[in-house]
Amino acid sequence: MIRLNHVHKFFNRHRANQIHVINDTTLELPETGIVTLLGPSGCGKTTLLNAIGGLDKINKGSIYIDNQKINKRRSGKKDKIRNAKIGYIFQNFNLIDDQTVFENVALALRMIGIRNRKVIRERVNYCLEAVGIYAFRNKTAGALSGGQRQRVAIARAIVKNPRIIIADEPTGNLDSANTLAIMNIIKKISQERLVLLVTHEEDIARFFSSRIIRLQDGKVISDEINDTEQLLDYELENRIYLKDMPVADRMQHQDIGIELYADSERQANIKLAIRGGNIFIDTGGRYNVIDETSDIELIDDHYSAMDSSVFEEATFDYNAYLPQRYKVRYRSISPILKSIAAGFRSIGKFNVLKKFLLVGFVLASFFAFYATSHIAGVMNVQRDDFLKTDEHYLAVANPGRSMKLVKKLKKLEGVHYVIPGDSRISFNLPMDDYYQTSSMAGIIAGSLVSWDELAPEDLSAGAMPEKSHDVVVDKMLLKKFLKTNYGSTIALNHYKDFLGRTLTVPGLKKYTIVGISDVENPSIFVKSSQFTDLIANGQEWQDMDEMVESYMDDYDYGGGEEELRNYELGKKRLTIKRGEAPKNDYEVIVSDDHYEEEGYKLGENLKLKMNGKPLKLVGFYTSTKYGEDVYYVSKHTCELTNFGTKKKVSLYADDAHAVEQLLADEGINARVNYDKERKAHLKSVRETLKTSIILAAVILLISLIEIYLMLRSSFLSRIKEIGTYRAIGVKKSDIYRIFAGEIFAITLITSAIGIGLMYYVLSNITQIGTYFRGMYMVRPEIAGITFCALLVFNMIVGLIPVFLVMRKTPAQILARTDVQ
Repeated sequence: MIRLNHVHKFFNRHRANQIHVINDTTLELPETGIVTLLGPSGCGKTTLLNAIGGLDKINKGSIYIDNQKINKRRSGKKDKIRNAKIGYIFQNFNLIDDQTVFENVALALRMIGIRNRKVIRERVNYCLEAVGIYAFRNKTAGALSGGQRQRVAIARAIVKNPRIIIADEPTGNLDSANTLAIMNIIKKISQERLVLLVTHEEDIARFFSSRIIRLQDGKVISDEINDTEQLLDYELENRIYLKDMPVADRMQHQDIGIELYADSERQANIKLAIRGGNIFIDTGGRYNVIDETSDIELIDDHYSAMDSSVFEEATFDYNAYLPQRYKVRYRSISPILKSIAAGFRSIGKFNVLKKFLLVGFVLASFFAFYATSHIAGVMNVQRDDFLKTDEHYLAVANPGRSMKLVKKLKKLEGVHYVIPGDSRISFNLPMDDYYQTSSMAGIIAGSLVSWDELAPEDLSAGAMPEKSHDVVVDKMLLKKFLKTNYGSTIALNHYKDFLGRTLTVPGLKKYTIVGISDVENPSIFVKSSQFTDLIANGQEWQDMDEMVESYMDDYDYGGGEEELRNYELGKKRLTIKRGEAPKNDYEVIVSDDHYEEEGYKLGENLKLKMNGKPLKLVGFYTSTKYGEDVYYVSKHTCELTNFGTKKKVSLYADDAHAVEQLLADEGINARVNYDKERKAHLKSVRETLKTSIILAAVILLISLIEIYLMLRSSFLSRIKEIGTYRAIGVKKSDIYRIFAGEIFAITLITSAIGIGLMYYVLSNITQIGTYFRGMYMVRPEIAGITFCALLVFNMIVGLIPVFLVMRKTPAQILARTDVQ
């Protein structure tokens, strides 16, 4: 059954305090009987048991169980052999304290593959009755006394009917009566099983053992067959032999007889009272009163040593309630779903302190979602975040305001048209639907694009433009407007609500939105013939950080602050009082109020210059509009003025990058607006991101450190649990699943609360304005990513310590000072 060949085991090997705890031990053990190891403390008895049972490694030699060499095998192989053949009774019980007595014992059956609930219930209950602990089957193991816990440990060892029982001080925590009862069961088992026993009770060893091996300093100093016919001089503490008491007396009063026994002459004043079915005893506080309900036995005889009949009367059926011809094989005791369910149950059993620690997990997940949302929000660059002009535009610098360059660009292959500036303009959106909103107006700001570039399939709603003042606005612009909720006061809540509404530019006829495009560009499609007037009269839409630069560089008449306007726009209300209407370039008419003022004479040049050229006064006008004082020029002059007041021009092309390359070949510097705007945005994002990542990383790091410390603290209290599982043969994979299930349950519960709270907070913050919407990404997928990140981190932090502990042998784990 078991063979040991020249086994050596050292503690602190190659150190000054080296101990040769197993010294060249060679043994061959039988298949049945009780083999007892005797010797002083520290002689190596327990270490030898651990080596035989696969709980500890040896440094040299070989150990065989049923001709299978167990040393130098992987832990999984050892677990398989241990589960199939060996049952353990530990000196320190090694029970799972927060599980019931029943579950502690049933665990051994589940480990050998028994799943039938009826079989488990009947077999476990039978073994609990055999060791006298059945009444406590529903109590948690941690609530039992030492003797009761030892009984549970014995039941767990025998329940799976192993071929070998390893018992390390199985009666060390039992009183004499229980010691005898348990040893009787072990003796009965040993008739067909091998029991390896360590005990410090010489009398017990000599009475029950079939073989006694004595150890000293790690060596076997004697190995002898024991005479099992001898008597056991073992007086039980719960038995009082009356005929051995030196003082005896009898008193009789009427029908009441009292027999008195004492171990010596004593002074006592005892009062007895009998009333009804009760007896009252008063000893004056000198003696404790014990009645017949206690486990004390009064035996009317002399004490005599016990013989073999005491254990021959013991009964225990090895195979009771076990399936017939069942083949033992290790089965997982903790499938992943079961582990998760057990994790949720274990959380419910947490004490107040542990539940309080869960608040830390909630806070960690709260701030973790904040950090993740912030980083994702800053890094999430969308087209509508940076795109200010239609992606088909590219800009060419024209610092000299050269019309020659403009003409050249218009003729360039691939260029559809050229407009001054960067094509951006803003329209007013009147919101005078109600009396209360009569003074309200919104702004639709975007990039001017000729409606010739619009195809019917580009429309999302409405119709293609036909009239000169029809416009089509892209969804990207309307989306930004809707996010402000500014239009909700007049029920502008959807893209289609904009259809039919008017847009205005000062001095121009109203424009009507007839269609909504979906080209994913900030485009406003208008008739190209409207460009000149829109650019001349419209307010160029700019970001705040561009206004100063634009004011200083882009908009420069070359002198004067007078307003210039296309004569065609006002001629219906104008009357030429003197001279004629402007026809040629740089001809101008002014209000008749200037007539006879110095410097205003027909045919002469005004001081006002456009594009470096003076304007020639060709007429005076009167207007039906009171106080109008505008300088009117021809439309072409307006167009020239538009180009003359901008230091750059924009080219529209189907392939902006191809045109960029053509211009580069000719030595003309051009930049595709899309690339420029994206690059500028990313630069801004990088600056924001740097600060955001540092802030988020600090928050996240603090949260993760807190999680680590809490998991570490929780784990230290559970090292004994790991050691116990490993000692009774639970595989490492099952232990990982047990802890992983609990970590998952903790993470899910705490993250659901923490992430949910922060999700709610940030959702409300992002409704304040577009700035906050760009700073945080509050989406279910971000919550999912945060949860997964926390779960991965928690699993790593929670399972790495488990891994480090399980690298050691079960005996080494249980020997840790922080396990007890």
